[in-house]
Amino acid sequence: MLQSPIRSLKPGTLEPALFTERPKSETAKRVHKYFETSGFSRWSAIYGSGDIPPIWKVIRDGHQRLVEKVVEWVTTEPLHTALDAGCGTGTLAVNLADHGFEVDAFDVSAPMVHFAKYINSGRTKGLAPQFMVGDIAALAGQEKTYDLVCCLDVLFHYPYEEVSDMLRRLTSLSSHKVVASFALRTAANDFWMGVGQRFHTKNRMTKLFMFTYDEVEQILYRAGFRITRKHRVKFFFYDSFVFEAVRM
Repeated sequence: MLQSPIRSLKPGTLEPALFTERPKSETAKRVHKYFETSGFSRWSAIYGSGDIPPIWKVIRDGHQRLVEKVVEWVTTEPLHTALDAGCGTGTLAVNLADHGFEVDAFDVSAPMVHFAKYINSGRTKGLAPQFMVGDIAALAGQEKTYDLVCCLDVLFHYPYEEVSDMLRRLTSLSSHKVVASFALRTAANDFWMGVGQRFHTKNRMTKLFMFTYDEVEQILYRAGFRITRKHRVKFFFYDSFVFEAVRM
């Protein structure tokens, strides 16, 4: 059985074997504040199962399609342990557990982690995921690794320099495979982001950062990984580019 380095911890505490205390960037501080307050209310509703406005339902349905694609990919070979970084309400973590994975999952938002534990109690067919509070940017190198490391719909909150560091930290914890998603930079997405920034500048807590495929591929190559599969989930205005990379 997996000897997990992650334990169920009180909000705000860190597991020394997995995380290290380090100063937060201004972006990380903004993201953390958002998901501890108004962002928690918004995204816990979107990723939940209750009635929500149609515009939010587009995001829910798009994210669900993303999760289904990832599960389809990672259940084609004998992988056993997984780390879900930025787990939110635990949708992916529970899906992986249902397929026999032993899953450790963390999120920067303590309220989100509590919510994930609450709504997923007793829901999985397999071993329940271990949820805890943690920050990708604070991941520390360690001997413990996972067959699979996932990070879905998280990286677009951070600029390139921080994403590069985050992917380096995530890949260091994977013995075989990494699956992550990002916002793809295209001419159309640049245009619509510009429109959105014009009309939604007030009280905006987070920013959307987009990257080209080549930028992400180069980060992974430097970390010793090569992209083996890629897929774009585009559902109305929901647009997420997901890749699978394996250790070279």
